[in-house]
Amino acid sequence: MTLPRPPRARTWTRGTTVLLVVCALVVSIAVAAAVLLPGYVRDGARRDAESTLRAFLSDAAALDADWKHTASPLLRAVVPVGAPLVGERGTVDALKLSARYEIGELTFSGRSLERSDTASALVTIDYRFTVDGHRGASSIQQKVWLTRPFYYGTDEPQQVRPKIAPTAIGPWRVTGLTAPGSGDGSAAAAAGLTSDARDADDLACYSADTALEQIADSARIDGRLASDCFLGAADGADALASGLDANALLEAFPAIDRTDAASMPPELTRIDTNAFGAVRAPFTEFLIADKYVLTIAAVTTDDGGQAVRIVSIREKGAGR
Repeated sequence: MTLPRPPRARTWTRGTTVLLVVCALVVSIAVAAAVLLPGYVRDGARRDAESTLRAFLSDAAALDADWKHTASPLLRAVVPVGAPLVGERGTVDALKLSARYEIGELTFSGRSLERSDTASALVTIDYRFTVDGHRGASSIQQKVWLTRPFYYGTDEPQQVRPKIAPTAIGPWRVTGLTAPGSGDGSAAAAAGLTSDARDADDLACYSADTALEQIADSARIDGRLASDCFLGAADGADALASGLDANALLEAFPAIDRTDAASMPPELTRIDTNAFGAVRAPFTEFLIADKYVLTIAAVTTDDGGQAVRIVSIREKGAGR
């Protein structure tokens, strides 16, 4: 009778060790993925919103037309020329205007990121510029809003329905820029230009729209280019671009009533201000008759007050 051969001793080889290490790594990765992946997926809305906001601000500050790709149709429609933060190319070149930004924390409308259709962040915008040969800097805070559409079985975009799962969710888009609310912390703006104090600072030179209304009335009613709000010479000579036809400019001014939004020309910079809080935009550009760009800047007066001054009037796209 042949006895069975004794079992052969198992050999622990280098390959066995490698196999065990690989298995351990696979298990570790699987465990980590199970723990981290849901949070990564949930936080996708935040990452997408942050990416959209940063792309929009970078493109707008650089006057790159790609800002329109991350802006809502509504925002694109109200910016006829240039970009929301800096306005029109010729004026940017003339004032050597540049903008930089700092983004605060994003907040979302819904109880969860997945069911939020609105987001916002406080953004500080810092400007550098040259006016009348002097280099300066200004800053302002804006609350930048983003929205995204939710779809529920149709192609029509809708607001989020918290208790119903959407069939699709559209991308984030920047919808607008507004003055910060009272609960958003400091909203003070720093004006980098200085000017003498004037009696008109409480009336015509209080805000961009009041200054615009006064110069438009003078052009249309009196037939002359006059304003209490010119930064330099009283006749506006320092503000007018070289070679500008003053008579053609006078004829181009429309009837403007600052209490009637329909009569106001397009605002190119799209920077919102808080009139009640005396926060003025560093620069406000208005497009007159689709041909001229009138630029109004915030100033600090020598008595410590704030007002606005007309610093530039030039043809659209005229460059330096």
